[in-house]
Amino acid sequence: MRHSDFAVAGLVGVVVIQALGYGLIFDLNFFLRNLSVCGGLLMVLSDSWVRKTKAFAGLPQLDEKDRKMYFQLAGRVLLIFLFIGFVFSGQWSVWRIVVSLVGLVACVMVVVGFKAKFSATLLVVILSIFNILVNNFWTVSFFPPSRVLFALAN
Repeated sequence: MRHSDFAVAGLVGVVVIQALGYGLIFDLNFFLRNLSVCGGLLMVLSDSWVRKTKAFAGLPQLDEKDRKMYFQLAGRVLLIFLFIGFVFSGQWSVWRIVVSLVGLVACVMVVVGFKAKFSATLLVVILSIFNILVNNFWTVSFFPPSRVLFALAN
């Protein structure tokens, strides 16, 4: 993508403005989710950079590959904050401690880069199950109550 730098900067701006606009900048879970989103955006930015061949002879400089590697590391570290927010929210139980320990091991594996795809997939599965169990969206009625329909009919 030719303009990925501008797109990532715009999306980071949206994340910051959203946090300020909703007034949730001091809410820990919201803050950790925003850090995780910024980590994903850093990963996208580092993946979009191409190696530049222009170099001056004899001058030490930071290689493009090194810069990409550091941005990927920062993105990986920020991505695990979503799982850390899951660990510190809710009631503690034996199952929650077991899942948290497995998840923290997977987080370390993602940051280090050892079996990162498997570890990230495991974290996605854990967070998806957590999302379904905590956010019981199937109990929300999409239709207005009958008394509202009765008032509208009269």
